[in-house]
Amino acid sequence: MEPLVHSNNPPWFDARGVAMGLLVGFGVPVGAQIAVLVLLRTAFRFNGVIAFAFSWVSNPITILPMYYMYYYWGSLLLSRPDILSQNAFIALMRPVLQAEHLWGPLHAFAYLGWDVLLRWSVIAVIVGTISAVVGYGLGMHFQTMRWRRRAKKVGITYEKLLEDLEERIAKEEDQSSSL
Repeated sequence: MEPLVHSNNPPWFDARGVAMGLLVGFGVPVGAQIAVLVLLRTAFRFNGVIAFAFSWVSNPITILPMYYMYYYWGSLLLSRPDILSQNAFIALMRPVLQAEHLWGPLHAFAYLGWDVLLRWSVIAVIVGTISAVVGYGLGMHFQTMRWRRRAKKVGITYEKLLEDLEERIAKEEDQSSSL
């Protein structure tokens, strides 16, 4: 939350960062998340620091229960029996968790098999998309309220403050693109 609280960016910029981070964190397998964030950042304008922070919704503590629930819910949604128990799924995920280099988890994830990946992917897309939409709305609301309070505190209109933030971020992007 600290990058949000201390951000000096327009609300939409930070809200997009929240949305992209949640989309990637919930919807992209571990091992590909940083690469996907970098690719998204080249195509869309958003706060990359905030996106990276929010992508950590999937982490070493949450990955097993999250990924098993994706598999289980995907089985239900696709009307297929969940043939893997939670313990069998954990055993199947062991190579993903023990991979040692950056692409190792993604490589091991790809070997889980088409049936498991399909069930996982269906739910990952749904959860990632819903969380991104909700995250954008909450991020936008939080940042808008924060900047409205700041504008009132310094005695200017919110619109003027927002205009200043927009100019600053445009200038920073121009400088970074010229490097």
